[in-house]
Amino acid sequence: MKINGLLIIICAAIAGLMAFGFYAANKEEVYRILLTAGSGFTLFLTLVGTVALSSQNRGSIVNIRVVSILFFLAFLIVHILFSIFGVSLTPYIVITGILFLLYVLLSYLIIQALKQKN
Repeated sequence: MKINGLLIIICAAIAGLMAFGFYAANKEEVYRILLTAGSGFTLFLTLVGTVALSSQNRGSIVNIRVVSILFFLAFLIVHILFSIFGVSLTPYIVITGILFLLYVLLSYLIIQALKQKN
């Protein structure tokens, strides 16, 4: 598996703009810096898994891309909901943390399965 550096920069820019959107939408929230950092970090990582990864065997990367797209959408929906209904610290950390750890676990398991296959 290879990572494309230019696409990582583009993913960082997209995630940064989305995080800024969440920052601007939460002017009254106490935890808006946490929401901005959390959204930027999680959206960036899932975008990298979706866009910036490549492999010589095209079929091997499809599973990681599908998982990354699903978790990108899940993180986006969670951050939009927290922006609309207000950020409460404990539920935000728990929900975002569980989603992030599930994403890392599934990605790791897929990579390990691909290594065993080859």
